[in-house]
Amino acid sequence: MKKIYNSLLLAMVAVLPMLTSCSDDHDSNPTANAPTEFKINASPLAEQYIQLAADNTVNLTWSQPNYGFNAMATYQIQVGLVDASNNVTWNEKEGAPKYLKTTYTTCKADISGDEIAESICDIDGFKDVDSYVDKGFREVALRVYSSIIDNSGNEVAGTGIISDNYVTFKHMAAFNAVKSPAYIYLVGNPTGWQTPNAGNADLYKDWRLYEKDDEIGSDIYYGTFDIPAIDPLQFRFYRELLGWDLTSMGPQEEDSGVDCTFDNGKYEGSIMWDKEKFYKGSWNFGAFDGGSITMKVDLKKKSVVFTIN
Repeated sequence: MKKIYNSLLLAMVAVLPMLTSCSDDHDSNPTANAPTEFKINASPLAEQYIQLAADNTVNLTWSQPNYGFNAMATYQIQVGLVDASNNVTWNEKEGAPKYLKTTYTTCKADISGDEIAESICDIDGFKDVDSYVDKGFREVALRVYSSIIDNSGNEVAGTGIISDNYVTFKHMAAFNAVKSPAYIYLVGNPTGWQTPNAGNADLYKDWRLYEKDDEIGSDIYYGTFDIPAIDPLQFRFYRELLGWDLTSMGPQEEDSGVDCTFDNGKYEGSIMWDKEKFYKGSWNFGAFDGGSITMKVDLKKKSVVFTIN
């Protein structure tokens, strides 16, 4: 009977031994050869039914490429889907490979089921969680890219190599791991100071600032809004539409306006927020003649930039 693994996947025993060159010891000031002999080991679970989940892992091992010395390499994992003709569609963007977020410095990895599923969803082209369709068990390929990274975080020229082979898992199922850009809401007199709640969700759809597609998880939000002439221009931001007293973010805690001005069409300042305390102060720019304003809200650096276009 075929078994489906829904929790932590069993550690996979490598069929081929790892080379001793994966040790941390290395010669001082060595010169790297063009790397060769880079193979992934077979998996004893390749034929099993594997249901990916956010909290399980897939084990993979490989040999270190032959750099001519015991190099401290950095390894990245790429995911692909295998079709009925045994052709592999690798996860790429504009012709460049897309690797999983987690990198490794040893010749083995317990790869996050969430990361693999996210990559499969990416290959399938799902743009948001609502577009996801469960495609069941499919054959999934994994391969490894190795390179040597310098102290500045850059790849040393000539040290990159993709594994000579790839391994596949014949029956692997993803789940809805689509990552969409997060967003926040602008709330103020441009929106008529309408209550930020679920009843006004349709109104606030047009007043959202989003993360960029390639910055998902950054907590940096961008938006451009056409705002009519208004005196004064006042607003703050909300993470969710849960009413006035929850998830608010502004220039101060007190529920009042902070007078601000545009300097040559640009304002740079700070924003106050945290998960348990809410800040209902609002930016107050006085009379605004109307026009387009581009906003950037960086919640990691707690900074804002507002630019009149």
